Amino acid sequence: MQASLSPFKRLAPACSQALASFSSSSAPGFVEVREYVLKPEGVTDYLRLTEEYADVRKELLPFLGMFSCDIGALNKVTHFYSYKDYDERDQVRARVAQDARWKRYVNEGRKHVVHQTSKIMMEALPIYQALNLPSTTHFQTPPRLSDAAPKVMYEMRNYQLHPGYGSVPKLIDAFAKGLPAKLEADPGNGNLAFFGYVDVGTLNNVVELWRYESAQACIRARQASRTVPAWRETIGAVTPGVQHFTSEFLRPLPLSKWQ
Repeated sequence: MQASLSPFKRLAPACSQALASFSSSSAPGFVEVREYVLKPEGVTDYLRLTEEYADVRKELLPFLGMFSCDIGALNKVTHFYSYKDYDERDQVRARVAQDARWKRYVNEGRKHVVHQTSKIMMEALPIYQALNLPSTTHFQTPPRLSDAAPKVMYEMRNYQLHPGYGSVPKLIDAFAKGLPAKLEADPGNGNLAFFGYVDVGTLNNVVELWRYESAQACIRARQASRTVPAWRETIGAVTPGVQHFTSEFLRPLPLSKWQ
């Protein structure tokens, strides 16, 4: 009599197929997202120091953007970097660690930092394809609509999904179908800067980063999206798979490539 397969062995082929499909839906390379929580009394000094060493950061690192939090978890800076692979990241960080200028910056800034986190994120290729957008590394800040316009605001939307191989692909598939209709209804001219999922860090985590001409433009876009049937279907499809969801308003720092 043939021995029955263990539950793990029965699931293995399906898991392998899911992982293969999942990996093929990622853009080449990855984005590292670093978040530093600062002492409230040290925020001003840390930001001033960071601006002083802005040219060093841009020279030594594959830097994309850096933001302070305006609404959300305050006293925090979030920055983005792009690498082609982990070997490049190791080489870059080893070189940076030996640079005297960077050592001074780190040593002077360390006293203002309470906590640091880093996560590696893969770009969700189907999203960029659905919106006909280039990868995050090619994101260009659009021109301001008016010099008198309010301050630009980036919204970072963070979804923590239930465990399982299918959670992230299901959300990406649903968003790829619904986002074009959502953007078509957007009166605030929102621009997607990044859409990705965690590869190293807290898994089953998805992040969107959108640029708006102002905080109010973001709210107008959100209100308009609620009237779009295709987007309502998208939210209905993904909501059961979401454990919790947060939204933060971020301001780009002057040194940021993304403005």
